[in-house]
Amino acid sequence: MLLNRSILRLISFFIFLGIFIHPIQLQGFSQEAVPRSQYLDYARKAADYTWKNYDHVIQRWKEGFDPENVFGYRPPGGLLEMAVIYAYLYKQEKKPEYATRSKKILLTYADYRSAYPEWARKKRPDYEEGIPMLPDFFTVMRFLRAYDILKTAGVLSPEENHKIQGDITDSMEYVLRTQEWGPMNRTALRAESLAWAVRALPDHPDTNKWEMQRKALGDDNWGNWQIEDATIYHGVWLYAMLGYADAMGKLDELLDTPEMYYYTHYFLHLMCPAGMVPDFGDANWMANLPRFLVFFEAAANHFKDPQLKWAATTIARKFVDFNDPKNIGLAYNFLDCYLWGGDGIPVQKPESLSKEVMEDVQGKKIVFRNGWDPLSTYLLLNYRDEGDGGLNFRDYLRDTIPVEEEKMTHGHADENSIVLLMSGGSVLLHDGGYRDYMPSGPYGAYRQDYFHNRLCVRPGKIWMGQKQGEFRYSIRDAVQGQSILDFLHNAGSYRKIRTQKVDFLNLEDFDYSRTRLTDDSMGYEWDRVIVYVKNPELYVVFDIFKSHKEEYFTLANLWHTRKILAQGEHWYDTVYDKIQNQNLSTEKNLLILFPATHFRLEGTELEKRHYQEEILIHQTTAQHFELGETVGFITVLVPHSKDESPTRWLNKIRAIQTKPDRAGLGVEIDSGDRQVIIGVKNDLRMDMTRDWRRPRYTYKAGKIEFGEFETNGDFLFASLKGSKLAFTIVNLTKAFFKDKPLFEAKSSYYGLAYDASPDKGGLGKLRYWKDEVNINR
Repeated sequence: MLLNRSILRLISFFIFLGIFIHPIQLQGFSQEAVPRSQYLDYARKAADYTWKNYDHVIQRWKEGFDPENVFGYRPPGGLLEMAVIYAYLYKQEKKPEYATRSKKILLTYADYRSAYPEWARKKRPDYEEGIPMLPDFFTVMRFLRAYDILKTAGVLSPEENHKIQGDITDSMEYVLRTQEWGPMNRTALRAESLAWAVRALPDHPDTNKWEMQRKALGDDNWGNWQIEDATIYHGVWLYAMLGYADAMGKLDELLDTPEMYYYTHYFLHLMCPAGMVPDFGDANWMANLPRFLVFFEAAANHFKDPQLKWAATTIARKFVDFNDPKNIGLAYNFLDCYLWGGDGIPVQKPESLSKEVMEDVQGKKIVFRNGWDPLSTYLLLNYRDEGDGGLNFRDYLRDTIPVEEEKMTHGHADENSIVLLMSGGSVLLHDGGYRDYMPSGPYGAYRQDYFHNRLCVRPGKIWMGQKQGEFRYSIRDAVQGQSILDFLHNAGSYRKIRTQKVDFLNLEDFDYSRTRLTDDSMGYEWDRVIVYVKNPELYVVFDIFKSHKEEYFTLANLWHTRKILAQGEHWYDTVYDKIQNQNLSTEKNLLILFPATHFRLEGTELEKRHYQEEILIHQTTAQHFELGETVGFITVLVPHSKDESPTRWLNKIRAIQTKPDRAGLGVEIDSGDRQVIIGVKNDLRMDMTRDWRRPRYTYKAGKIEFGEFETNGDFLFASLKGSKLAFTIVNLTKAFFKDKPLFEAKSSYYGLAYDASPDKGGLGKLRYWKDEVNINR
């Protein structure tokens, strides 16, 4: 019960902040842009509804009031949002009742502190000078915005001004008690509040101090990269920065910064078929919709960009019922959609397909997609590490607050993980969720690597056990092996690693990525290769481990799901029927198939993930590795209709034997009318045999046989239909099929040898070679 209460408190807190709005996901939604007037109309009606139910709001707050809340005193939710809306409506329409309602909230807001008992106050050192009227930096700016409008409108008496200014002074002192700085959400929120305080009280004795701190905190965020990698907090940061700029009258100037322009396209191209930016890092499914909506509306208006308008329209039309205007938190966001958005901008769906989002330095994500419709296929790979940027800010946070499970900050050990896979409107793979309680749940839930769809590596060798009749031990009896989760589990503390993109290609018949994670401390590198085969539509995932030391390692290839509908030798047919309390479409299932099975343990284990019961599917190996030794896994992911049996694929997908053994990984797929052959080189440095001249590589050192193919390329994709062979090979000098040449680079001139030998010819590698030839089989 304690755990459940903790979860409910955390979720209730985020609902209070407007991060979770319980999206309704309207079916058959319109793609017509939402008029600004409709946003304002919703805000007005929601404020009226909340005002009408004012006593009920307070009563519910009293019933749920918790003096032992980890966040301390929390005043009633929804009142400040209503105050801002009514203050703005008075400014525009001059109806006295609007000013009266907004004033009442501001003048009585401090009174709710009386509910907080003295014994609770004494337990908090930050309350030694009294309970702050505005204890929550997520909402301080809302009180100040309302006051700024009413003060400018001249509707406050000197006595009322004096009282409110005193309350603001005390609250701003409290805001400055907690020192958090750097380009992140919590700093931007504080900077926004300070900017509104300076604007609302320009002649206050403390204004110079507020302005100094506004600049200290705000300057680190303006024109800088956010250090967080978490969907929830991206939304918070973006919205706070818009409010910060608005308070200073610099909204257009903010959006013109290169970084903010980058973010408009970064989040646009992350949009998934569910109609939202997927959740990664500290985030939950479909969380923080309103803030992204405001961001897209403001950016679309500033840049007059139809695709950004499409993003805003998609979120608004899919998740908001404008016929039921009761959500006051959403109404507050809609007021900003009205203020910062614009009419007359056409709605245009993007047309780009698979691509990097946006590059391999800051964004470090790759999207594989076949369209932008709700039924489109979409896969998101996240390989973003902590990176080199923001060192001072990350170190400060790590040294100041208990965040050892996080990638500074709010990030997860999700590098090289598949965050989301969707097809036909169904969620087929999904991220792990935020946390059960603070700082993290059991075993670092849900931040540690074993909560993600990725390879997990540990030093040491798992106790394998054996099945009845096997020969691992001196007896033929079954011997219980060690639980994979039991072996992997730890406190969840984040291990710092680094990641790189090796390659990405977007071609007509396939898309291909290779990304690398390097753990210098543990001593290994792991390449994840994803191949999106467009016909038949499926994904092949190669996970290649390379040891940097002589050591025992256990490698676990992890996939997570909600239900296993059917399974057999090395295959599992899976479905996500829900995420937490949101039911999902089950029109499509996902077949997870392991074609390479030698010296592999496989199994399933129950787990808790994203606040619900889920199932872990794993393929595991463990051994002593020599320096530079490699080993790999192959996983084939096949989205298919729920009415289609997964067994039709079982004899159509097989692993290809490579020569030299373990030099590469390959798979052959029989689609009925053609064979698709895919091969990858395990060690991309195996070609390098000399340093005394260039090129350093030789064909003999780098060649690998993938069935009937031979090449020194890093990657092979071939399609054989009748006598026609179509192929693409990446980073190669030669290629053969059945010993007959498919391609050979021509000799070029290479001189200036380091050993001072005469200049001579050599073969340079091509970026890739794509061709179609006739063959005799």
